[in-house]
Amino acid sequence: MRLQTIAIALLAALFTCCPIWADDNWQPQADPNNLRDSVTAQIVQHYGPAIVSITANKIVTAFYNPFAGMYNMPQEEIPIGRAKENFLGSGFIIQKDGYVVTNNHVIDQAQSISVTLSNGQTFSAHLIGSSSTADLAVLKIDSNQTFPTIPLGTSSDLMIGEPAIAVGNPFGYAQSVSSGIVSAIGREIDEPDNPTPLKNLIQTDAAINPGNSGGPLLDAYGRVIGINTAIRQSAENIGFAIGVDQLTQILPQLMSPATTNQVQIPAQVSAIRTGTEPNGPHEIIVLSGTNGPAVTSIDGQATPTLVDACADLLNVTLNQKTVTVGFSDGTQKTFAVSAVPPSPIVLKAKQELGISVVELTPALSAKYQLPIDNGLLIQEVDPNSVSSNAGLQPGDVLVGVGGNRIRTLDDLGALLPLMPQAKQVRFDIVRNGQIGYGVLEFN
Repeated sequence: MRLQTIAIALLAALFTCCPIWADDNWQPQADPNNLRDSVTAQIVQHYGPAIVSITANKIVTAFYNPFAGMYNMPQEEIPIGRAKENFLGSGFIIQKDGYVVTNNHVIDQAQSISVTLSNGQTFSAHLIGSSSTADLAVLKIDSNQTFPTIPLGTSSDLMIGEPAIAVGNPFGYAQSVSSGIVSAIGREIDEPDNPTPLKNLIQTDAAINPGNSGGPLLDAYGRVIGINTAIRQSAENIGFAIGVDQLTQILPQLMSPATTNQVQIPAQVSAIRTGTEPNGPHEIIVLSGTNGPAVTSIDGQATPTLVDACADLLNVTLNQKTVTVGFSDGTQKTFAVSAVPPSPIVLKAKQELGISVVELTPALSAKYQLPIDNGLLIQEVDPNSVSSNAGLQPGDVLVGVGGNRIRTLDDLGALLPLMPQAKQVRFDIVRNGQIGYGVLEFN
């Protein structure tokens, strides 16, 4: 594993407060008459079914430098081939419909993702949302069945020296358990591929190994206090986990209907959390930017937790036109539902070039069996456009314009204003596995 960089005051009288995972009040109980039946053993037995192994199928490009080690020669690496490779990680189910938390680096650039439960069942899964800077991601298991879940605790009041339990899939050994303590808090480390350091990490001596990434770090009650994300390779018993409070803060963004389903809802939810022992954190769901009243239902579905509220919003479709939110004071409010408008770059590409494009991802590449996983996939071509005149077709992947490599919409957006002035602009595409080019001619 590479080195990965891994309290709000509340007036209780204002809300009807309920504990997180109110339907699961289970707590481990130490048995003085059976020392083998420890708290750790009870936690693993009870919550183990909610901890999963993740396999991410990624395309890896091999590079070769023909001049390596030669004096005064270009030190350029040349791509010589692409191969599929499986990357292993861990995760945990936070909502009964099959929403899974893991690290972003576990599934980043994956063409396909599979999730294996503790009983050996394997399901395909798809990405709901991710944050590279936070190194967190939420997946959805592709199944309609109900799944076991694990409760979210808090990382705001951790004590150095308190027990910590790590469960995951190190080196492919599923459901491996290690235990230790919280060694330190507030750590900061850098990731090679992350532009910003991960901060406020939990340091633990519970054994974390390659494949543990994305799995939970649990407290003595079995609640998630962190997401295991990194190790210090040159040391022993130094591992790091992202505090669970960072997850709860960005959960509405990771599970956003706008980015996931292109559904725009003028109502967002957030959580006010307080208290810890003995029943765990209490959570009040409110509309973002307000102090209440508490949100109790969305379209008739109860919302006891933030993740339940986010899941209910993801179930909203454009066909239903509206969504109704119920509150603890007995009132309801209805919000109109609309489609997320296309980005300005997409609109300008349609206007200037006559093409409808979507940014290519590894998953989209796998879906259409394309030999490339970045660029802009052309979905439609206006027959009366400069693109049609130049021979562009739906299914082409635009990878270059005017000698500039095109990987993202932003790349194209930077060039669009300049193209009509140039009169003639070369483009490069991938079609049927072959590289081709042509010229866009502007009047």
